[in-house]
Amino acid sequence: MPDAVKRKRRYNAALRQEQARMTRLRIMDAARRLLTRGTYSSVTMEEIAHEAGVAYQTVYAVFGSKLQLAKAVIESGFHFDQLEDLASRANVATDPEVAIRLGVEISRQIHETCADLVRFMRESGDPELLERYHQGENFRLSQLAHVPALLRQGGRIQSGLSEPEVLAVLWAMTGTDFYTLLVLERGWTPARYEDWLGTALISMLLSPPGQRQPTAPPA
Repeated sequence: MPDAVKRKRRYNAALRQEQARMTRLRIMDAARRLLTRGTYSSVTMEEIAHEAGVAYQTVYAVFGSKLQLAKAVIESGFHFDQLEDLASRANVATDPEVAIRLGVEISRQIHETCADLVRFMRESGDPELLERYHQGENFRLSQLAHVPALLRQGGRIQSGLSEPEVLAVLWAMTGTDFYTLLVLERGWTPARYEDWLGTALISMLLSPPGQRQPTAPPA
């Protein structure tokens, strides 16, 4: 077979693969816009196809079902490759206020990426998507589990607060609820939300500087 024919076939195959990839991404972008603005049950595959500018048969051919499409959208939105440095700095911070603000910065960056998807999963009504939401919240809790002991080393956790209570407050306050209410619904900037949340957590969990508490957990 002439080399020119081989090159043309390879070019055509690569072009088809790129077109298929772009079509898949266009469908996923359209699905995310519609699903996070509406509800899982109210959005149809036909509406997603129209939003993406493709035939609805194409959406089914690529994803098979609305559930598989929703799961693909969710998985594509949960990638946080730039947070390792912030997490490392938070874990070695000796000043508990610095540690809290670094943790809040991590939360803000995550929420900017996927707060709409978290809300969608929680409100979807679909058992599989709800299970994915609960898995994410349990994972988030496990990732915060070491923080109360880290903060206590700084000697400023407010008297009377146990480490489980500190963990519960951190988990509740750094979830997507406040971000959704303040940023997505009230129009705050993510930076304003981050500053407010850091200040709120410092006030709720830490004693003022100079009023150091015992480093050992309360009995």
